[in-house]
Formats: sequence, C-alpha cells, structure tokens
Amino acid sequence: MKSKCVLIFLVVIWLFNMGKGIGCGSKVNAEINIPLSTWVWDTKKWMLNQEAILEKLQEKKVTNVYLQIDTHLSPSVYRHFIQQAQAQGISVYALDGAPYWIGPSGIEEQEAFFNWITAYQAQADEPQQFLGVHLDVEPYLYKSWENNRAKSILQYQYVISQAAVQSHELHLPLAVDIPFWFDEVPFKNSNGSGLLGRWIIQYADEVTIMAYRNHADKENGIAEITENERKWGRVLSTPIEIGVETMASDEGEYISFSAKGEEKMMQELDMLLTECQAENPPSSIAVHHFDSWLQMKP
Repeated sequence: MKSKCVLIFLVVIWLFNMGKGIGCGSKVNAEINIPLSTWVWDTKKWMLNQEAILEKLQEKKVTNVYLQIDTHLSPSVYRHFIQQAQAQGISVYALDGAPYWIGPSGIEEQEAFFNWITAYQAQADEPQQFLGVHLDVEPYLYKSWENNRAKSILQYQYVISQAAVQSHELHLPLAVDIPFWFDEVPFKNSNGSGLLGRWIIQYADEVTIMAYRNHADKENGIAEITENERKWGRVLSTPIEIGVETMASDEGEYISFSAKGEEKMMQELDMLLTECQAENPPSSIAVHHFDSWLQMKP
C-alpha cells in the first residue's frame, strides 16, 4: 500500500513539473493571443509580388509590418501595398536605419529618409499612408563604438531625438529597435545621465527589444533579459515589444529559433506571455525577419 502511495505522489510531482515546463499550465499551440509584427528587408522582392506577401502575412496573423524603404521603387508600389494591407488590418511602418547613421554621413542619410517619407505622405491618400516610423540603427556595430563609446552614444541619442521631432512633425509614432543589454549601458552627457535603454524608452513612442534567445523562462531567457525594459515601459507608458530571431546565428545555439521550428517558437512565446502575465507584459511580439520566418520548419 505504501509503495502505491509513493507512486501516486511521484506521478503528481511529475505532472506538476510538466505544467511548469509549459508555462504554468498555458495552452501550448502554434498561435499566441497577442499582436505580431515582422521586419521586411527584401523590399523589392516583396513589393513586386504583393499578392504573395499579403497572403503570407495573413497566414502568419501579422498585424504590423516594418517595411524598409527602397527609394528606387515607385511610390505607387507602396501606395498599392499599404492600401491592401490596411484593408486586411495590417499596419505598415516605414523602416530604415544603419550603424553609420551615427557617423559623419549619418545626418544626410537620415534627412533623405525623412524627406522621402514627407513627400510620400503628402502625395498618398489616407488609406495609403504609413502609420509609423521604425528605426533600426544598431550603433554598437559602428567602428567608433569600441574606441569612443561616449561620443557614439551622444551621436546615437542625437539621431533618435531628431527622428522623434521629424516623426512627430509627420504625426507619426517613432518606434526604435534596441538590444536587451542597453539596460546596462550607462551614459553621462548633455542629455543627462542614466542607462541608455531607459533613455530610449523615455524618448521613443514604441520600443522593440531585440531579445534574441530561443527560450522564454529559464536563466538568461527572454523574460529575464527584458525585465528592466518591460518595467520601464510600464512606468514611462511606452509600449514594449519583444523581438525574437529566426535567422541562423553563429553567436550560439541559444540565440535563434531557426533550428527549433515555428511550433517550438510559439510555445516559448506562449510561456513568455504567461511568465509576464502578472507583471509588465509586452505589448506585442516581433519576429525577425519575414523571409527567414517563412523558411522555418513547422
């Protein structure tokens, strides 16, 4: 009789631990109940194949698209795509940015980008207009980041502050991509002092945290590495989006969902939402990027 009771006890413990392993009893499936975003970098390919991309965006239940601007394409191509996307409930943001934007030629590049958007918005009807600006600058990839961190941070802050002014002149929200570790980067300059991640969250209208891990609730998982940003987002009333990677990475097996597949990715994201449900949940999930997402195994 005693052995039978022990067996029942062990089964109960096993079931309890299984429940913890799938996100505290959350339903595991290939869908999550939160807005989904994605980056579209190969603009020319998809803008010349709009029926296909719209079909696939619907299949993936995407609600926000960050579309890199290719100025060699006719504005009419963008007008057609945005109108069709908005009719399907998909918002399109104008995407650009590069590490060299914090360098000598960066101001000109940024001005050219916003001049293009300004001209485009003026010529497009409301259903054909962009609904936001999305910047992916990654200043830490620019050469000066290592040998002159203070100057690089100051220039990066200038890029973001200018972009905020330019976006608001267009009556568009400014969204910014930052890595999760910006919460550990200090600054002290004419913008004050503090942590760079918090400064960006205070300055931008929306922030996407590039939390490139392929597990949600373990040590060094997505929930843990975005804890500060999600807290700051709540305090500063800035929507915080969590970005995950689907491109193959040589930085470590824990970075990307590339090898794990889409179902596993959705399970982990479901865990993330359960983990964050009680405290500072993200506003949405972003998948980087659209082409590699499509190439994932189920």
